[in-house]
Amino acid sequence: MIKRAIVLGGSYFHQALLARTEFAHLFSEVIYLPKLHSYDLKNYDCVFLSSRLNPKFLRLNAQKLLDYLEEGGNIAILGGVEEEYLPHIVYKEGEVNFWWWIHEGADLPLFAFNANHTFWNFLSIEECKWHYHGTFKVEEGCQRILINEIGENILYKDDLHFKGRLYLSALDPDFHIGQGFMPITLPFFEKYIQWIEYDILKG
Repeated sequence: MIKRAIVLGGSYFHQALLARTEFAHLFSEVIYLPKLHSYDLKNYDCVFLSSRLNPKFLRLNAQKLLDYLEEGGNIAILGGVEEEYLPHIVYKEGEVNFWWWIHEGADLPLFAFNANHTFWNFLSIEECKWHYHGTFKVEEGCQRILINEIGENILYKDDLHFKGRLYLSALDPDFHIGQGFMPITLPFFEKYIQWIEYDILKG
């Protein structure tokens, strides 16, 4: 088992996430974002940056996070990237279809870019469907995983630009788990963590 840390901002949904016993034990360390500067990230195999973190503190810690990636550390970013603070990330916020599921027979069109990717040994397409907040432009050489109906990227892995890996997702399971709704986010987050651990150990 790898050693994971999660960076939280102190919002009520961050606190509620940790109150769930099935997730609290998955993280070796909980880092309060304003205190991130005081932590040695080399102590962790992977650092999760939770959804809706204050961009000011992310910018203040940008070099710290970049150094961690350059030295072989792994970062998983949840919920998109509201402001640029790391290189090689191009994110575009979009209109969010919150209520597609209330219409009988409706679907959120998401697809596997490569059905043989190891990600799909852990998750199904249906477990990735609630909504997404934006899309990423992905450079050739990165691993595209989840796309929408016009080929825009919802989830991908960058093992091209850094010694470590960067896992990027426009999905925000931690937020909804903390909010207490969207039950599909529970299996998604647990299995997403499992896949990241597998991917790191495999590498």
